Amino acid sequence: LTEKECDAALQLKNVSPPPGVGRVIKIESQLSASNKSRGVSTRTSTTWYVRYAADALAPLLDGLSELLPKVALEQLEEVQLVRYEGEGQGFGWHKDDLDDKQATPDAGGQRIATLLVYLDECCDNGRTVFRDLRGENNQRLAVSPKKGRALLFFPAVTGSTTLGDAALVADSRKTFGDAYFDDTRADHRTTHAGEPPTGNGNRGQKNIAQLWIHSSKHTPVVFGRGLNRHAEARRRV
Repeated sequence: LTEKECDAALQLKNVSPPPGVGRVIKIESQLSASNKSRGVSTRTSTTWYVRYAADALAPLLDGLSELLPKVALEQLEEVQLVRYEGEGQGFGWHKDDLDDKQATPDAGGQRIATLLVYLDECCDNGRTVFRDLRGENNQRLAVSPKKGRALLFFPAVTGSTTLGDAALVADSRKTFGDAYFDDTRADHRTTHAGEPPTGNGNRGQKNIAQLWIHSSKHTPVVFGRGLNRHAEARRRV
């Protein structure tokens, strides 16, 4: 995204949406200490869910179409804007794939792609780090926030029958999960974390736009069934 497009997306958190766009839902996310003791990934952040019809989302959805031209807009979950603020807010090691109770036909099956777009670069640290992928000097692969930068990765593979011999080798190392009804399998190599931003003032804040893409048509339910339709965005993209 351009700097102007990032600023427009950020403004969705601060102003009342215009008529026809509907609500922007704000959620404070913080897992309890009891979850931490059980080894559950911890996340502390603020999330805004935005309806597809918001004009400021059009460049984001258009960019998604350019990155993944074979993906239909109907495969997209509700768009989220997420803010991490200060050293106490981040997201521990986690995977974006869904379990068999979540990856239902109504939900659109498994999440096959994650797109993160960094909306500012005023934070120190705040990287997205992959636990099991290695980059330069055999260090964990990490992506630093930069305004407008997109990070695209695939928490599940599709078409498990095409994995061939590589899948057989990987299965012994638990790289891939079991096959789902939609012929997808979780790719555990995409386990990742969001580092807390550090710094004073605005430099201690990280803002991202988060999009999850499913293997088939997703039914939006956050705003209420039928109240947030993919078709509302299609006219704007």
